Amino acid sequence: MRFDEVKVEGLFKRVYNNKLEEHDGNDIKEFIKMVFQSGVTPDPTSLHKFNNLVVKTADEVFKVNASKLIELIANFKNEKQGTIVKYDVPQNLKVKHIWSANGSGVDLKRVEKRKSYIATGKTFSTGIYYEPLTGDNAIEDFRVAVNKIAEAKTDLYFGEITKLIQAAVTQGTIPAKNVVQGSNTTLLDYNKLASALSRFGGKPIFIGDTSLIDYFAMQQATDGTIKGLLYDEIKKELLTSLNPTTIGRSTAVNLINPFTNTSNTKTKYPVNVGYMLAGEAGKPFHVTEFGGMRQFTEQDPEDERIKLKIVQEADISLFHAQTVGYIKEDAAVSL
Repeated sequence: MRFDEVKVEGLFKRVYNNKLEEHDGNDIKEFIKMVFQSGVTPDPTSLHKFNNLVVKTADEVFKVNASKLIELIANFKNEKQGTIVKYDVPQNLKVKHIWSANGSGVDLKRVEKRKSYIATGKTFSTGIYYEPLTGDNAIEDFRVAVNKIAEAKTDLYFGEITKLIQAAVTQGTIPAKNVVQGSNTTLLDYNKLASALSRFGGKPIFIGDTSLIDYFAMQQATDGTIKGLLYDEIKKELLTSLNPTTIGRSTAVNLINPFTNTSNTKTKYPVNVGYMLAGEAGKPFHVTEFGGMRQFTEQDPEDERIKLKIVQEADISLFHAQTVGYIKEDAAVSL
């Protein structure tokens, strides 16, 4: 199969979405076979071209699916390289500083008395690997590789966002009243934070692992005051739902947090840490990416895995830290 980037990119999208046209099944198998010949080290140029299109496909998947977590907490958009993006600094929230990720750490920038802020693209990178696409499952393995890259981009952005939150907690730009941390924290502690954030308007949103959500949600059934106020719908949710959505006056959103090892002792994100956002203060974060992902390819001669370094230019900033809450349960919630 002759390499035509536009045609192959369209082929990859149709194969990933399982919307194959007449000859797509044979074409994708032929193309994969051309790159990954059994028993032969892939040609570096062909492998690089192949991975460029895999990454492009993953970028499209990210925009449709994987970005949902980011869009829950951040104003997210994609712009062309070189575009000037200006953020409005919320005047009603009296923002004095913003936190910005720089790819290796975080920066605190003063914006007091400013009405706008220019987004600055920084370089962020992460790495993934996939097995050579050979054998009868090559098409499904192709989809797995695309998903891994899209998920890696989500993890990259979310990881930078959590670094900003941690820096803001340490520095105090997330107020001490917005931080609930300790052993055997209670529903009363949780509700105090929710009440504080509700002063910005709306119903607070709590984002956390299902174990942390369960920890607080189930306390509703044992609290001497609250258990008598629970109506039947919430009782049923506590009894049967895998992902309870109501904790007091807040809405809980389950963080998809799979195991990352075969012994089920480690997860992608900490199970005992959660984040609460004011409901109507506007999303506290801005994530603007410039262009799409770029990749650098190598193959490990020992295990033959295909290794990719993924690079993305983006601005990731926390604007109004006072509308963010941080919860960490040190004892009662663990794997």
